[in-house]
Amino acid sequence: MEIDEARARMREIQRIMETATLFTLLPGTAAVIGGVLVFLGCGASYWFLNSFDFAEITRLSVPGRVTFCLMWFTIALASVAVNVLLTVRLAARQRIALNPRPAQVAMFALTPCVVVASVLTFQFLMEWQSREIRYIAPVWLMLYGTGVYTAGLFSIRAPRVLGLAFLLMGIVALLCFPCYGVISVGMSFGLLHVMFGAYVLRKQRQVAAQ
Repeated sequence: MEIDEARARMREIQRIMETATLFTLLPGTAAVIGGVLVFLGCGASYWFLNSFDFAEITRLSVPGRVTFCLMWFTIALASVAVNVLLTVRLAARQRIALNPRPAQVAMFALTPCVVVASVLTFQFLMEWQSREIRYIAPVWLMLYGTGVYTAGLFSIRAPRVLGLAFLLMGIVALLCFPCYGVISVGMSFGLLHVMFGAYVLRKQRQVAAQ
């Protein structure tokens, strides 16, 4: 019994240490920065479209569409770059060896969702008068939520909750207000990421204080 109890305690200690490490390396600051970038992108989108409906992109010229898409691509790329940079800096500062496994799991979970979202977006944009482009924002939300939730199955609970929040928000946006895609993106990729980042930063302070 003593051996079994010792093993159980060791497993619990290992679980606590792994949880603390995961919280330490979660990119809280990057999530906040990414959310702020999305807010800026939503403001620019409203300026471009003069509407909260992404379907208004059909009124733009070809150069306008290209500029609009490049803007969002730059925002996405900048968010990923900040995420990677801050995670590496956090690991170096805390002297924690980066385990490539979580990154691989996240990549495997998110890549199919990103591919599907990209293909659908491209197809909608190629149909010059397609008003169905307004549905692309809820699709982004649901696919991103699915990928984050799947990746979170091998992590702590916070990413799973974030994934479910995106999934539910995407469903509501699709069924209730698809014409307000800019607001949906701001409330999800913007606000949810800021809230998630703030939560992670608070947990990191709690872990550091222990």
